Amino acid sequence: MRVLIPPDGRAVAGQQTKLDQEESHHLRVRRAKNGQAVEILDGAGLRGTGRLVQTNKEWMVEIQTTQHEPPPADLTLAVAAGDRERFSWMIEKAVELGVSRIVPLNTQHSSGVATGLRDAHMQRVRRQALEATKQCGVAWAIRVEQPRSLEDFLATPLPGMGWLADRSGAPPLPQLDQSALTVVIGPEGGLADVERAAILAAGYLPVSLGPHTLRFETAALAAAAAATLARMRGSHG
Repeated sequence: MRVLIPPDGRAVAGQQTKLDQEESHHLRVRRAKNGQAVEILDGAGLRGTGRLVQTNKEWMVEIQTTQHEPPPADLTLAVAAGDRERFSWMIEKAVELGVSRIVPLNTQHSSGVATGLRDAHMQRVRRQALEATKQCGVAWAIRVEQPRSLEDFLATPLPGMGWLADRSGAPPLPQLDQSALTVVIGPEGGLADVERAAILAAGYLPVSLGPHTLRFETAALAAAAAATLARMRGSHG
């Protein structure tokens, strides 16, 4: 069993750490037992082992061993914030594919979606991302930012390489190094011409993810998988 502990940097072997309400609730639902051995993660690079300690209705973890993993190569998906349920599903799968950051974008054709992602939904979305982190055993939790306008997003200089998912582009590179990569995914209605021009002017290269029109969540995961495999090929020569 895996448990998430607070990422406060104070986890030391031999000490006890209190779990938050959400994590304690999950332990009760799963009928965890006092003294049960667990794997611990904090979403900030810590991985270790511990033992569950129950005091009254609270759960704690007595930490036994710890190690810290370096952060992964930066992979950002900036995705037009369409339907929030599909967006949440996409984030869970992006965790499994090694994406390090998600930026929900408001574009001309996504801002009016009635079921779109809003600021009020972010707490639940981030909790779902943490649960996905725990389930697949990733040491570093994905960072999910507040929804931003495309204009605001492009005002920040592009770190490393940038891709724009675009059917007219070339296929993804077969090999990549560990440099930062940011991929912009437009809405299903497409980007406005002025938006596409602004993205290209900011240094993003058009990259085709397939011959057909993709839903935003499909395009995002296709881009993440292509980038992850290209980095694996690059690291192995």
